Amino acid sequence: MENGKLILNLANKIGWSLLVLVIGLTTPSAGYAQACNPAVINYIVRDEIGQIVSTEELEMLAEQLPKQIGDATTSVSETSFAPDKRTFYWPESIEWQSGTKLPTLQFSNEGICAMRFSEVTLKRKNKTMRLIFDMEILRFQADRRRVIDSLPFQNGTFRLDLSNWGHERDQMIPALRWKRIRVR
Repeated sequence: MENGKLILNLANKIGWSLLVLVIGLTTPSAGYAQACNPAVINYIVRDEIGQIVSTEELEMLAEQLPKQIGDATTSVSETSFAPDKRTFYWPESIEWQSGTKLPTLQFSNEGICAMRFSEVTLKRKNKTMRLIFDMEILRFQADRRRVIDSLPFQNGTFRLDLSNWGHERDQMIPALRWKRIRVR
């Protein structure tokens, strides 16, 4: 009760608007950072015959890459799939633990909650595969985590064609979306 009288007396002396400003600036929640889900691309790497490469082989591929590509951090991760092998679970979901796990090459940005990812070049067994993603993931998008399947590993430059793609939130982007392009 004592605090209530003190605040009322203070409000009468300095005015309500100044009191609201002071309370707003000193409220503990004003200093906390906003949390958000990271922007993530998980890329499934396949060998020359189309088999998914092992975690160990992915780690060797990742060692060849810069730790940072644009505003994306490079790492090796796992993606958890539903029985249909097209739907994937987010790591925060209850279903993630029960899904089928596949090793993936991950490009992510947890800092600014958004990411622009242009391209990456992978080298494996004397073959070079340049992959042009040209993807942007914004803070407000529902499909902030994307899983992309790959073609069998081969020499060439490929562009991901997402025209007429519906931005389904938990659906893998199939390998048929990769288009070979000629580089001059």
